[in-house]
Amino acid sequence: MDGRLDELVVGPGRTDVQRLVLGHDWSGTPLGAEEHWSPLLRTTVGTMLNSRFGMLLMWGPELVMVYNDGYAPMLGGRHPAALGGRVPEVWPDIWPDISGMVARVFAGGVVAMDDLPLVMTRHGHPEEAYFTFCYSPVMGPGGQVAALLTTIVETTPRVLAARRLAVLHHLGGMPRSGHGSEAQACASLLRVLAEARTDCPFALVYLAEEGVVDAGGAATVRLVASQGIGHADALSASTLPDLVDDVVRTGVARTATGLAETVPGLSLAGASPAGDADVDDAVVLPLVLAGHARPVGAVVLGASPHLRLDEEYRTFLGLVAGQVAATVADARAVERERRLARDRAAAESERARFFADVAVTLQRSFLGPTALPAGFAVHYAPATGTLEVGGDWYDVVDLPGGLYGVVVGDVVGRGLDAAAVMGQLRSAARALLLESRSPHQVLSALDRFAALVPGAVCSTVFVAVVDPQTGSLRYSSAGHLPALLTDGYAVQHLDRAQGLPLAVAPDRERPEATLTTPGGSALLLYTDGLVERRGEDLDAGIARAVTELAGGRGLPADELARLLTQRLLVDDLDDDVAFLVYRVGDRPPGVGPRGDRPRP
Repeated sequence: MDGRLDELVVGPGRTDVQRLVLGHDWSGTPLGAEEHWSPLLRTTVGTMLNSRFGMLLMWGPELVMVYNDGYAPMLGGRHPAALGGRVPEVWPDIWPDISGMVARVFAGGVVAMDDLPLVMTRHGHPEEAYFTFCYSPVMGPGGQVAALLTTIVETTPRVLAARRLAVLHHLGGMPRSGHGSEAQACASLLRVLAEARTDCPFALVYLAEEGVVDAGGAATVRLVASQGIGHADALSASTLPDLVDDVVRTGVARTATGLAETVPGLSLAGASPAGDADVDDAVVLPLVLAGHARPVGAVVLGASPHLRLDEEYRTFLGLVAGQVAATVADARAVERERRLARDRAAAESERARFFADVAVTLQRSFLGPTALPAGFAVHYAPATGTLEVGGDWYDVVDLPGGLYGVVVGDVVGRGLDAAAVMGQLRSAARALLLESRSPHQVLSALDRFAALVPGAVCSTVFVAVVDPQTGSLRYSSAGHLPALLTDGYAVQHLDRAQGLPLAVAPDRERPEATLTTPGGSALLLYTDGLVERRGEDLDAGIARAVTELAGGRGLPADELARLLTQRLLVDDLDDDVAFLVYRVGDRPPGVGPRGDRPRP
């Protein structure tokens, strides 16, 4: 060697590749012995050897390879045998991908690519790889392209890092668990991970069953979620179940190998752009939660057969396991919150039921025992969550001649004072009905009485007298909501005898209306708590009561009362509710007219 090429390499020291190039026997290649090289070839190789960027020279039509230290790692196991070889022979796996670009350069063009994906076998298996490079022509005498010079950087680590970071960002951005089930939460996370099968061909989540241990005291684990596998039953043929138990017991990550042989076809196809291949390695990682002395489970993450399971890859899989653990912790927190909410709701429900029972007991002590005649049913319910009695009442009074007086009323206010006023008005109305049996006279007398009772002003009352034999019904209202009468199809609002509330104008004559109830019809008297709802128009509540009353056609009075209670009292009550139902019996033929319209 005459040293002419050596003189073009700067510095006294030599790198490994520089020594290989300078000491290579080029005479056995199309380039010939180095002393016969042209100045262009010698200068180009010298420039390349001095560069710290990866460079490859493809010289002449034979595309003989000369490269530097920056390029050698890209060859993997093909270095150093690739030195002096022909590109199509050294790179048969990627030659179909790059041959067209090489031809364009030798035709006088320039080719540059960013992050070009290539599948190459340089470590004994097809591998995903990405490169950013520029193919530049080396111009010889006469303007002919003598060679192609590649300046190249392998971007595989950066591309993989960006891809994996996007996966972790997606996993970390998942909304907080809304279902509270650990299994469902893990399944939701694995559905996101299924979009990243190039890095995680399959995933399995095992959780320890709380409080369940085997004879040796070890936690019992079960598979709760999986993605990317064909049949979970195939797992029993692998070492994975034993490794999972060991990882949960020790908290130390393990790697399963040889899966391609023991469980062929474990992973579904289509995970990698490098082609389909059985997954051979998987990493088993513990699921560790804060405040727990031992792992609560383990996650098994398959490793791509087309990527090296290096430190960066393991770090990524560890971060995925951390996200799975966070998902389990979140699901448990949601379940705890829901359990506490259920306990609070149960306690509140029990408290409300206790209050309701107390209030009903107190209210009924004011109303007194009522032995209802046939065809009548009543219901009282206090406002939710209060021990206070109210001023709502109902009454059914047996009158001479087989008649019945029916009353529903409501005193303004709550508490014992309102209940005391209610008791006085109820007793007075009962006495007045027994004396006069005329609704408008009862209300006129109640006007004068209420004016003398503190707290009775503006109380509302609906009074009616019914004759079961003839179906006659007379009624009068002191500012109360109209009663409802239905024959099972049409519903009448008894609003023909409306007047002011009690003691507002005590000397004013009270109106009265009379109508005939058809046999089998139903009468409903009620207080406003049955139909009033916060934020809703009162007419909407009355319309709802009309619908349910008509829907209960043919039901006996007690069953109709239960129906109204179930359908209309479904929410927390803002006010007390009192209502009275009367089912008109069928009368013998010829006894009284039927279906008359109400008249004033």
